[in-house]
Amino acid sequence: MAVPLIEPHKHISGRDVRMPNQKKPLPEGNVIETYQFGETTVQICDDFVAKTPEQIRKVIFEMHAKGWAIINDMKPKSEAD
Repeated sequence: MAVPLIEPHKHISGRDVRMPNQKKPLPEGNVIETYQFGETTVQICDDFVAKTPEQIRKVIFEMHAKGWAIINDMKPKSEAD
């Protein structure tokens, strides 16, 4: 049985949905790429790029750990044991 929504979903075809303005200021950085999607501008900065070998190893380790967590969550319970 379907549960009725209090406010039905309204799809506005061909229009971007405006996001609320961010409350906290973003850090200033070196913008290396800019993309435009409709009325939305996305700027890619190099502020958070791992630069030292230790930082790179940490990022790779975290990426692998999260990947394995996703794989383990996707396994059926019978295979997980």
